[in-house]
Amino acid sequence: MATAASSLSEAWAVDARHVGCFTGGKVAFCESSNLLGCLCDEELHLVDSSCKEPTRRVVQEGDGVLTFAIDHLGLNACTSHRSGLLRHFTLGEKIALARSWRGHEQVVADVSFDATGALVATGSVDRTAKVWDFQGYFCTHNFKGHAGIVSLARFHPAKLQLVTIADTEVRLWDLESSQCIGIMKDHLASISSMCFGRVKTQLFELVTGGRDQVVNVWNLQGKCSLVRSIPVFEHVEGVMAVPTRHLRQQCKEHTIFRGPFADWMRQEKEPPAFIIFTVGNKGAIRAWNPLDGKQVASHDSPHAAKGELRQIHCLDTAKGTKMVTIGEDLNFMMWSLPEFEVFSHIMGHNEEIVHVQLIPQIAWPQEQEVEDSTTKGSLVTADRFVCIANDEHPRVVSCEGFGAAMLRGHTDVVISCDVSVDGAWIATGGKDQVIKVWSASTCELACTCSGHAGDVTALSFSKRRPRTLRAASQQEQLPMLLVSVSQDKTMKVWEIPSAKELGKVLGTGTKVKKSKVTVLAHSKEVNDVLVAPNNKLMASGGQDKLVRIWKFPEGDLLGECKGHRRGIWCVAFSPIDQVVASASGDATVRLWNLKDFRAIRSFQGHSSAVLRVAFLSNGMQLMTSSVDGLLKLWHIRTAECAGTFEEHSSKVWCIDVCGNRMVSGGADSKICIWRDTTQEMEKQRQDEKADLALKDSRIALLVREGKVEAALTLALDLKRPGQMRQILLDHTMDVVGRKMFTGDGDKAEPESQRGQRKRNKAKRATPKAKENGVCAKDKEESTPIDLRRWVLSLNVEQLERLVELLEQWNSNRRMAPLAQMTFATLLLSVPASKLKALEGMNATCRAVLSYASRHMARVESLLQKTYLFDLILQGSSQGLATKDSDDATISAEALKRTMDVLLQGKDEDLEKKEDEFEETEDDAVDEDTGSEDEKDKDVATSGEAKRRRKQ
Repeated sequence: MATAASSLSEAWAVDARHVGCFTGGKVAFCESSNLLGCLCDEELHLVDSSCKEPTRRVVQEGDGVLTFAIDHLGLNACTSHRSGLLRHFTLGEKIALARSWRGHEQVVADVSFDATGALVATGSVDRTAKVWDFQGYFCTHNFKGHAGIVSLARFHPAKLQLVTIADTEVRLWDLESSQCIGIMKDHLASISSMCFGRVKTQLFELVTGGRDQVVNVWNLQGKCSLVRSIPVFEHVEGVMAVPTRHLRQQCKEHTIFRGPFADWMRQEKEPPAFIIFTVGNKGAIRAWNPLDGKQVASHDSPHAAKGELRQIHCLDTAKGTKMVTIGEDLNFMMWSLPEFEVFSHIMGHNEEIVHVQLIPQIAWPQEQEVEDSTTKGSLVTADRFVCIANDEHPRVVSCEGFGAAMLRGHTDVVISCDVSVDGAWIATGGKDQVIKVWSASTCELACTCSGHAGDVTALSFSKRRPRTLRAASQQEQLPMLLVSVSQDKTMKVWEIPSAKELGKVLGTGTKVKKSKVTVLAHSKEVNDVLVAPNNKLMASGGQDKLVRIWKFPEGDLLGECKGHRRGIWCVAFSPIDQVVASASGDATVRLWNLKDFRAIRSFQGHSSAVLRVAFLSNGMQLMTSSVDGLLKLWHIRTAECAGTFEEHSSKVWCIDVCGNRMVSGGADSKICIWRDTTQEMEKQRQDEKADLALKDSRIALLVREGKVEAALTLALDLKRPGQMRQILLDHTMDVVGRKMFTGDGDKAEPESQRGQRKRNKAKRATPKAKENGVCAKDKEESTPIDLRRWVLSLNVEQLERLVELLEQWNSNRRMAPLAQMTFATLLLSVPASKLKALEGMNATCRAVLSYASRHMARVESLLQKTYLFDLILQGSSQGLATKDSDDATISAEALKRTMDVLLQGKDEDLEKKEDEFEETEDDAVDEDTGSEDEKDKDVATSGEAKRRRKQ
């Protein structure tokens, strides 16, 4: 298992992530900006239909969005919130709130713009509808009359009229007269949707669909009479009117369009001005002729959740060539007409992501024909992956943009999947107890295998990758082997037709009714199965806490790996060694030797069950995911965790690694595309080291050039406290040395002579020095740095950084003197008004004063101890002056001062206590009945002791 340390991975970063953009509610499309607006967790998400990703979000913190409207240019949005407020947001590169105002007494249920974007209509729970001037934010009309909640409000496309719907009633309001000019009552159940169908240039008809399984067409002229009532025999959730003129022209000019809808367009002599499309709970999109009420065409729903549909909208109102359907699965399907086919899919919401697997793509060198060439000669990449989102339709998703294609065929929830080693075939299995094999390129059904009596929980193709292009072409001629396990505790090995044969039956698919091998794999349900990279072994893990190793494809049991305390969720073979890894519900990952089936490593670090484990391509590291929402990278040799990644907020059901790319999915409905960033981090570290060395050398260069203040400023900006300290210490020692030298000279020279020498030196100064305004002494005593000048040159940000640094230094005993000196210079140089403006200056001053008092006490204690040396020198024969000398008085005064400092006034206190003691003794002597001699003796002794103590 030896490999270069440089090949080990250290860091992974998220390249792209997909989160849900729709959780239910209103959906609106803006043609001019190609923008799809939808509600997600009470937030307005704006989705670019071309890149299929949410680009912007309209959010008001603490006040959820209930419904919305976008103007025809896609520049403004009007939103209704839980607080009852209406808000105007501008939809530029950055979303900005323009205005908020109170709309209705109760919550607003629907919002819509007119064709110009100057007016906004709102329908409310308070049973009223209002029209607002969107520029001035004031109400122009208030319509009352509905007996229920106004659930829909739409402007007439060509007139100043408003259509409102409440339960089963439709009303038409005229904005010029502010009157209701039409009441339409013909539905027997609540109306769910409405649209306008163009009959002529300025003439429109109203189409309404309800849950009474009827679609009504109304004439908006005169008394708003009912034109036709079309029974559709399902609860209508959405209606759409599409103009037929352009579609009929396309069908006549191009014969490539096939299907019932295109054929009807060609054959119909006098087609209607528009076609009505309906969606509902029956799982079909149907087209109706409004003239005779007959069904023109029908297409099965491509959506999951049994195909139930919620909404349908036209994306091209002028030509009617595109439409979008929204299903119960909260996904968006883009349709093209007259083909009546799905051309794009946007994942609005994915429920829980239960399985993801990358689809490898092998790029062979053009001139590789050598049989002994290794797999290193081929380049394996992955640009797509299979995603299973707890429904019956797996998705083939692009890593760039998350565009998806559906695999439609299962009748129940799909829970397992595997991709062939060449990335050409996808096998899926689920709760319908059926295994289906699909073409990865066309997403068409190729084969169906049935025989399990329980849910198909895991699948695995043979994993031996061809080494050459010739071997790959030969492998396509051979039958493929597929292993499956199920909750019925069995494991089956299926022999399916070769890739060449499957390519001939795409779409219809072939059936395999009997497996080649069937064995009872575990005593409880089996959770995972995997074939080894050399196609000689396969491993299975189950709820019976065992990992079993089998011979492939015979299915003979070779051994068991025992040791886990909970069920096994996942198994993985090493790409380079004879070991297998297992992830268990006991929160551990174990590595097993395939020779004696014993555990050789245990990886502990997750706080809950480990769901997936995968080897990295180097074979020296593992990646694991867990119920705790974490992904962990492990070193196999040391069993240490090399990294923890916290991108998911809930359990991570699945991960898959291919080269330097990884994909993960979890219960938070999030899909993450990861990239190995180890080389980038190493390069960044090298760049930082080089940059650091360059900056350090620049500071040193400035110091050598004598530009010490510039060096200090650069060190402060680059946060180099060590270099600042060295520069300041050098400056301090230089100044102290100069003062000490000057001080000794001054002390040895009398004051009168020193003054005369200064005057003579000034007279001898050269005229050139006088012209420059600098005398010889000033030059001699000048220093390369002026701290006051340097402090005054700093800006506010630099001053704040300096104050913070000095505060840190001041808390350090060794750095405190330097900090006190610099801080004193700062306080004396910078104006108080400027210091007051510094952030946190008051707290800094309090901290500095607190530490300063401690430092001062320490200095005073040290100064007191230095007088011991004076005492020793005063007591020595060389140090004391003789009584006859002139300095005798000075010596006595020095000795007295030394004793005063050492005793700190204790001698005076001692004399007071002695005097009190003597007075007490005298009183006792007077009262004593002893002899006078003894009294005199005691008094003499007391006086002698007093004199001794004074000496």
